[in-house]
Amino acid sequence: MHLYDFVSYCSMLTDTNRLDAYVGALKTCVGPDSIVLDLGAGTGVFSVIACELGAQKVYALEINPLIRLVDEVAREKGYGERLEIVQKLSTQIDLDPKADILVSDIHGGFPLYETGLESIIDARERLLKEDAVIFPAEESVLFAVSQSEQIYRKHVETYLEERHGFKLPSGERLVKNRPFNARSDDEVLLSEPAQFALIDHRTNSRTSFRKELDFEINRPGIAHGLRGWFESRLPGGFSVSNAITEKNSTYSAPFFPFEHPVSVEPRDTVKATINAVYEEGNYIWSWQTKIVGAVKGLPKAEFGQSMMASMVPDTRSALRRSEFYTPGLGIEGEIDKFVLSKIDGANMSGDIADELFERFPGRFASLDKAAERVYFLVERYAEE
Repeated sequence: MHLYDFVSYCSMLTDTNRLDAYVGALKTCVGPDSIVLDLGAGTGVFSVIACELGAQKVYALEINPLIRLVDEVAREKGYGERLEIVQKLSTQIDLDPKADILVSDIHGGFPLYETGLESIIDARERLLKEDAVIFPAEESVLFAVSQSEQIYRKHVETYLEERHGFKLPSGERLVKNRPFNARSDDEVLLSEPAQFALIDHRTNSRTSFRKELDFEINRPGIAHGLRGWFESRLPGGFSVSNAITEKNSTYSAPFFPFEHPVSVEPRDTVKATINAVYEEGNYIWSWQTKIVGAVKGLPKAEFGQSMMASMVPDTRSALRRSEFYTPGLGIEGEIDKFVLSKIDGANMSGDIADELFERFPGRFASLDKAAERVYFLVERYAEE
């Protein structure tokens, strides 16, 4: 699971369209009786705003330690027990009473991002009242055919060039079978958008999606790939998007390259079958594309691309996944095992760190580093 750093969170605060939309939506539904669950709270800005709007109780749920920055704000503003920081996964907690408002902004370039959908589904089923307000309420995932010589040059072609007699082995397979985050001022959409998924968070139970999309080229150009984006609908008519028109968006901008650029003309058709498979907290994307000319109806290009093809085979990992493998603990496992054995209600964290530093000489550069390992495990596994 990816944890954002402080600079990344700051960039989110500078996205005024995003911030204004969420604040506006909160104002439409938060009142003195509200119990708010801020799922993936980050640095807690939405939690603070909910408190400012008079919410009875706000749970700021975030595993990133940076959520503790909001403690100082809570003290200064006198929120007391109204704002409760919960540094755990949503699947690890229960709420009593349950929340009547769920606010979340768990996105990368799409709402199909890491454990986001799974977390929202779990929260809706266990942590919310039946008539709870959820936002975003709905989200669309959209694609269009894109032209951008700069993006294709920077993120594909440049990695395939030979430099000082060296060319990356299997570079073409690795580079062309992965979506990447990219924006460019020269980008032009060559088709109208098509909807890949409509996710209603009030009812959705899916984490994987597949759909065949049909595009018609509406201007002459060079097709370099598929541009993806999302549109989120919030209460009060507010919305958030990372479309290419949103120049200052803090969200990543997914681009799915074609195996090679293709010259297209108006009324050419592009058929793309896109598959997003959720597996162990991550998404594996694949996209099969067929481009057909309008004049003679003959195929101009046909591609089959998948993130699976961009992965370097790991025979060691495959062996470890075998049912016949007999595993033994490595040094990192031994360290965690030792620390966990000491988290028994009788040892202080500082004493555990001292013992850890002595027991594994050379493993930690300093006592402070050993203490960091102890504090991490204490935060994750110790009783409240």
